[in-house]
Amino acid sequence: MRYEIHSSGGRVQIDSSGSMTFWREGRKVLCGLGAVAHAYGTDFPITGVASADSTERHVRIHYTTTRPEITLRLTLEVTPTGFRLTWSGPPRLHAVRTEWQLDPGRPWYGMGERVFQHWPLDAAPVISDPFEPVDHGHDGTLNIATPFWLNAAGAALLLEENDGELAVTMDRAGDGLLRITAREAPPPPTLGFDERYAAPGPQLAVHVVLADNAPAAFSAALPLLGRPSAAPPYELFARPIWTTWAHYKMAVTQHDVIDFATQIVTRGYPYSVLEIDDRWQRGYGAYVFDPHKFPNPRAMVDELHAAGFKVTLWTPIFFDPSDPAFTVAARRGYLIRHPANGAPYLVRWWQGYGGVLDLTNPEAVAWWLSELQALQAETGVDGFKFDAGEANFIPPDAICYAREPRRRYADRYTEFVADHFAYTEVRTGWRSQRRGILFREWDKWSRWGIDNGLHSVLTQALTLSVCGYPFVLPDMIGGNAYQDEVPDGELMVRWTQLCALLPTMQFSVHPWQYGTEVDAICRRYAHLHTELAPYLTSLIDETLRDGTPLVRPLFWHTPHDEHALRCNDQFLLGERYLVAPVVQAGQRRRDVYLPSGVWRDYWHDTIHHGPAMLTDVPAPLEQMPLFERQA
Repeated sequence: MRYEIHSSGGRVQIDSSGSMTFWREGRKVLCGLGAVAHAYGTDFPITGVASADSTERHVRIHYTTTRPEITLRLTLEVTPTGFRLTWSGPPRLHAVRTEWQLDPGRPWYGMGERVFQHWPLDAAPVISDPFEPVDHGHDGTLNIATPFWLNAAGAALLLEENDGELAVTMDRAGDGLLRITAREAPPPPTLGFDERYAAPGPQLAVHVVLADNAPAAFSAALPLLGRPSAAPPYELFARPIWTTWAHYKMAVTQHDVIDFATQIVTRGYPYSVLEIDDRWQRGYGAYVFDPHKFPNPRAMVDELHAAGFKVTLWTPIFFDPSDPAFTVAARRGYLIRHPANGAPYLVRWWQGYGGVLDLTNPEAVAWWLSELQALQAETGVDGFKFDAGEANFIPPDAICYAREPRRRYADRYTEFVADHFAYTEVRTGWRSQRRGILFREWDKWSRWGIDNGLHSVLTQALTLSVCGYPFVLPDMIGGNAYQDEVPDGELMVRWTQLCALLPTMQFSVHPWQYGTEVDAICRRYAHLHTELAPYLTSLIDETLRDGTPLVRPLFWHTPHDEHALRCNDQFLLGERYLVAPVVQAGQRRRDVYLPSGVWRDYWHDTIHHGPAMLTDVPAPLEQMPLFERQA
């Protein structure tokens, strides 16, 4: 038994085992192996068809499994861009899993941030369980997660939201599969241990988008993904952001802030925002300056404004139990609660244990906004750097005002920020592509590699771009300088060079501490970034118009170029600039691949015709290979 359904995007063939083959203009672009029921650690695969009905625009099939009482239901519908598939299982089934072959169509992209940010995504096995925004997950999952996968053949998968937990693996143990699991919705945390819970059964709905190539599939998926209708302030792109964290850490004082700003100005660096990081507060959750470290915050902000800086303050969503602000929030019911006694749930985070603001409570959100705005009115600060907000800080059994999967906390957070602040940034997201704010890459370590070092700045920017986040903020240049892992002068230079050709750049480690040569190179590239500001403005206009990313993979304008599809150490800024940063220590030459087109060496004016591999391109410390496309 076989069914064939056509849409304007392509066609799909479905057989009695649940396997599917998707075609686009005669090309096989995606193969699915159907679904598997799962309970108590055991898989129950499909054995046949119990019943089916179909029309030209939909098909409904009930499949039998190796467990007679368990049937799986598939509904497939035609959509303008391809198809919508819904797999569902009976009540009390623990999970349903769909499996997709990575071939044909490799390589694959998307899914969001990883600690080891490989590019393409399928260059290494992927495990994400649960799949949700996580602060430094042990399986490599990070803060901005997106249930969206895209292959080079032009097929894309995008999950619809549901109430069950998700899990994902890709090429685990070399199986050549993308496996997506949807678990049944959990019972309410207040349910008695022996009370029965009428779980609706797991459901997994996925949109299959079919197009001619990866960029076309991305564009076709944008109405489903969502995209921003507004952009962050121009200054955040035109000039670097400076932050106190990497150099001053938690010891930062008012004197340090003024001294830092003075050095930035007198050394001739461009600047937009000076962000005062942890810890300026009296206590976490208290929107009051520490009077000992910051005796006159209004005067400090006025002085920074007079020098041309905007000023922002770091803030998380945690409340220190020893601060009076915690007592106020707890008494009003604004913190998530423990099911055992209804008291505030003390959650472990990187600064100990604290209460967590309940963003599902409208009164809590309004109160928090009033606290932030009161601080702005009193001190004149322009905005806030919002930290944390990941799902792992919401315990599974926590009681919130509204009951929903904890991964949605990240999107509520970004929604709040985008609705009320312009000079701001976040580092988390779940289906948050429509927010017109800066999304910061996760805190980078001061190292070179793809293991959350310099190379991952590039691959993470590419990943976020193809996931629909155009306004990427790379983390601090040189990394966070944690413990004894600090950047040397070479790493500082190469990091600055890479970030200069990204939409935004952010300094924290002082580049002048490495001597005159490093200082001069970093300053030159900071000014190069400002020289590109008019072009960045045109790219922002383009992304607001049609969603085209600012940072583009090398294949974006030549989507069938096999070398470009797998290149992980070059990128395009818009269509004009090809950037080949140095991401290896000691390297003074590197190979550069030029896709089809005519390219001018930015530094030497020599002309090259692509596609071509240039070998041993000079890359002395003061020079990053950079090419400009010619009309």
